[in-house]
Amino acid sequence: MNQRRIKTIIGKEWAETIRNKTITGTFAMLLVVFTLMPLGFAFGMPLLIGDEITKDPDVEMLNELLVEMFPQFAALSIIEQFQVFMLRQFLPMFLLVPIMGAMSIATYSIIGEKTSRSLEALLATPIRTDELLLAKSIAAALPSVGATWGAFLVFALASRLLGGAEVARYAIDSAAWSMILLITPLVAFLGLGLGVIVSSRVNDARSAQQLGGVLVLPIVGLMVGQTAGLFLLGVPLVIIGAVVLFLIDLAVMAIGVSLFNREAILTRWK
Repeated sequence: MNQRRIKTIIGKEWAETIRNKTITGTFAMLLVVFTLMPLGFAFGMPLLIGDEITKDPDVEMLNELLVEMFPQFAALSIIEQFQVFMLRQFLPMFLLVPIMGAMSIATYSIIGEKTSRSLEALLATPIRTDELLLAKSIAAALPSVGATWGAFLVFALASRLLGGAEVARYAIDSAAWSMILLITPLVAFLGLGLGVIVSSRVNDARSAQQLGGVLVLPIVGLMVGQTAGLFLLGVPLVIIGAVVLFLIDLAVMAIGVSLFNREAILTRWK
């Protein structure tokens, strides 16, 4: 592969993304909200409501599960247990950032080139289709994944500062780090692959993102499952999820590549 051509496409994609205020504004808002919301619930609600907040049946149920997983967890105060509960409950929200970010960048990029008819001119250059796809993948996935990792680091440091070492120990454990480091890139590439597929069938970026909104449902289901006490996010669950997502990514990317070929672009992308 020609690295110069790939770097040129990546630079072009990033320049266009930065100029798109819809993408950058929405992405920045998601990062701020998903980082501050858990901290606000975990450390703000006890200040406003006090010990009464810990009497919720869902909180009691999850506390029991946490004690089963970490026997030493029982030594924490009621408020500290609630803080751990809230911080862990919102961890899956960080997965929304890379999947929505990558899909937004991919759909706006591809649909923009479809509507402006600039992709045909690009394909007339010596760049190969695999080089073009690799460049678009890196341009869409890297900012989403990097920003998510950075936001989670801020979240982890703030949890340690506000809650202390023991709260951070149980809330930001190996399962949390495994989810961020392993699952984040996989969901970003899933969003990217689906963005390519959806963008090949529609000509409006908003419609493409609405269709891709179904990806939010499994993450919401993960949060609801934890709240209902069906399971707790642990390293084995993260590894199983990573393997399943990897296989799904391969299938989705294969479908996307089959749609994103020169003949399809020149004859069917209208």
